[in-house]
Amino acid sequence: MIKLEKEFLLKEGMDYSFINPFSLGVVAQELSEQECDRIHFYADGIAVVLYVRLFKQKKIIRTSFDDTSIAPVVFTHAQANGLTVSLIGGTEENIHQAAQLLQQKYPSLTLVYTRSGYFVDDEERTQSLQRAASCDIVVVGMGAGKQERLLLDLRKIGWQGTGFTCGGYLDQFVHAKGQDYYPAWVDKLNLRWLYRMAKEPRRLLKRYLKDYPYFLIKYGNKIE
Repeated sequence: MIKLEKEFLLKEGMDYSFINPFSLGVVAQELSEQECDRIHFYADGIAVVLYVRLFKQKKIIRTSFDDTSIAPVVFTHAQANGLTVSLIGGTEENIHQAAQLLQQKYPSLTLVYTRSGYFVDDEERTQSLQRAASCDIVVVGMGAGKQERLLLDLRKIGWQGTGFTCGGYLDQFVHAKGQDYYPAWVDKLNLRWLYRMAKEPRRLLKRYLKDYPYFLIKYGNKIE
């Protein structure tokens, strides 16, 4: 089962991930129940929030790793407390640009290790895990399943920091050049999905209109 937390509370030394209908299906297939128990999951998007409220009679709020939700909370916390941060995800060009933009937005942020989410082989991945394990906070944007797996593997080598999955946040952040990705009215009306679909129809049209309903129907019973 994937237990969705009602509202975000930052506790150091924990792992946090954010579930939309698509990632719900991937995580439900690729992670065991015991592995899911080690991660604090939140509803990423209004579709999951409405589903849980309607069919699970559980009042939760949308919580995402983006600039309309907890990304500023995490980076401000790291900056204020002198915590070191690692970013893993995207392409080499993307992660380099994201790191530069984050450093501009949070001048005192200590980015110790950044790298793409693509590994040549297991040895390179293991070396990256060891590098990331030297940081207090690790933010991973590698796609559903892979990003949770990386945080779980960090725990296996003894890491005791705080981990976050971020999905496509790094891409959004670079695309918006470090500014707000969503217009204020889009965020207020919970139309982020429609805005993204309009901007990226080739990639997201099928996912939102076909995959989201399918995964909610098939794996909604995995939500607690």
